Amino acid sequence: MARNIQDEFTRPTSTVIGKGFTIHAARFTCSESESMRIDGTVIGDIDIEGLINISETGRVDGNISSGSARIAGRIFGNVQCRNAMHMATTADVTGDILTSTLIVDEGAIFTGRCQTHVSADGLPAIAYN
Repeated sequence: MARNIQDEFTRPTSTVIGKGFTIHAARFTCSESESMRIDGTVIGDIDIEGLINISETGRVDGNISSGSARIAGRIFGNVQCRNAMHMATTADVTGDILTSTLIVDEGAIFTGRCQTHVSADGLPAIAYN
């Protein structure tokens, strides 16, 4: 049975960092399969098992490791997704991407390297540290 990639991006959001908020953290971690939306700014690395959704007003200055990602804002750092990554039209990513599936809308900006290869166990073949 084929996986519906769009299902990755329709989960309810459990954590929201609101517009106007800036969070400074060495590493932000969520080990549960929850989802997170960033409308503000996070300075530091993010490690989340579930979905990360960076809205048009959202910005991350750090590396991201997630189950899935929907990017409409700005990222300055590497992104690693175990499942799908969707770059919306307003996305601006500066850094390397490692994911099993990459969806890029017309108008999205990406500066870096991208690898969509996965290993036999379904996990990314390499990891960023």
